[in-house]
Amino acid sequence: MTRTSALVRDDPQINPNSLHDFHVAKRGPKNVPRTVMSMSTDKKSVPKKPGHPYAQTTNIKFEFFDQRTSNAPFGYEHFVSVPPQYDKDTDKKWPLILFLHGAGESQRGRNESFVSLRHGIPKVILCYNRFKSDPSNPNPSPSISIPPAERFRKTEQIKQGDQSSYPVPAEVCVLLAENFITVSPSLNMDWGYGWNASILTALLDEIVQRYRVDLDRIHVTGFSMGGYGTWELGLHTPHRFATLMPVCGGGDELRVSHIKHIPHWAQHGDRDDIIPLRASQKMVTALERAGAPEVRFTRYPDLMHDSWTAAYNNPEVYRWMLARQRQVKGDEQGVPAENKVVLS
Repeated sequence: MTRTSALVRDDPQINPNSLHDFHVAKRGPKNVPRTVMSMSTDKKSVPKKPGHPYAQTTNIKFEFFDQRTSNAPFGYEHFVSVPPQYDKDTDKKWPLILFLHGAGESQRGRNESFVSLRHGIPKVILCYNRFKSDPSNPNPSPSISIPPAERFRKTEQIKQGDQSSYPVPAEVCVLLAENFITVSPSLNMDWGYGWNASILTALLDEIVQRYRVDLDRIHVTGFSMGGYGTWELGLHTPHRFATLMPVCGGGDELRVSHIKHIPHWAQHGDRDDIIPLRASQKMVTALERAGAPEVRFTRYPDLMHDSWTAAYNNPEVYRWMLARQRQVKGDEQGVPAENKVVLS
């Protein structure tokens, strides 16, 4: 076997079916520049223009930020929504959902963060904005069709049926947008494949200082690459989260005893030929054997890789999160201040 064939096998840009093997091998960031984003010089996080119109909202605050502090030479740009009542009730602390997108929603150049808005939590927020403009529509869809990045138009994900414009039930829109702060980082794959748990931890440290977050009600969810990132982040700071909901992901089943106290809800399509069903099955089985008190596993018999549209359109997901709090306290600050740098 030549080196060329090995690269093709391992490269998700060429062979989408390699994503599971790519995660198992735990590739790290590559080609990381010393400075990867431009920051303002003051200490306040200031929203910036994302460079595209797709994140514009009128009925809910949905802003785009640079990560200001990190324990690495780079951070994640991120979208943040806050409930419409956030500024009116200044004493209330809110539950938070951290959402991690998949590889197909990653940036590969400037102003490509729009790709991360096409699915999952950001899509629901945009549908909520549409619903508030027209409450008579019980199944809103995004007000504008967000295209995939050109390089992803022919991926397996798109060939299986692009459901980014598929409507979201109004009940789901309201449950999410009016009850949670949401944080949706945007990963640039030019700097490496996969979510970095240390940098996400530093981002969360920043978020809980910036917003009134209920520290006992922080939830993590994501799909595909973000499903792996969900379990990896839970293992990185196991005493920080109220729930973990990985969709078509996988993880290190040998370490699940560290997160067995956290309620889990794994979801996966039985016909997934990109991330195999067994990736979730191994984690669920390991958690059950470790004595985890709450492990849900939803399998979709007829779905392939896109099981996230069904998962995030399910109102029970958000009710489940609202009903749960952190079981074991700790990890209030994931990265010590002396280990962080201000990105400039």
